[in-house]
Amino acid sequence: MALLMNDTDMKQMLESICPEGETYQGEAWGTLMSGTAEMLALGALSNVSCYVGVTEKSLVIAVLETFDISHIYGKICIPFDQFDEVKIKKGLVPSQRIIKMKSGKTKLKLSLVNSTITAKVKDQKLGMQKICEALEKIAK
Repeated sequence: MALLMNDTDMKQMLESICPEGETYQGEAWGTLMSGTAEMLALGALSNVSCYVGVTEKSLVIAVLETFDISHIYGKICIPFDQFDEVKIKKGLVPSQRIIKMKSGKTKLKLSLVNSTITAKVKDQKLGMQKICEALEKIAK
């Protein structure tokens, strides 16, 4: 059982749910914020850790189990052309980004932060940058 989020688990889990024929442009760990119907449908009453990836065409999220982050609890894959709205803003911590997304009836709120306290992801900052850049293109 993994105690910290890490590069090995992130790459393995995201690859297992990558849309066929696509490759990741950026990968990072994050937190899906509670309160949306989608999170409640996954059984999450509180914030949930996740691995996030962006391909050329899609946003992919591997939702992790609350008590065992070495297993995927659920997956979310939304093609960029299906987003109705994307907003990215700075969070309370200087390195934090809060991303609010809407695709049809699906609403998600994702927090990305460049922190090594709860994760051992080597290229977190670069991954965050790539994810935000990809989503900023569709936010306009």
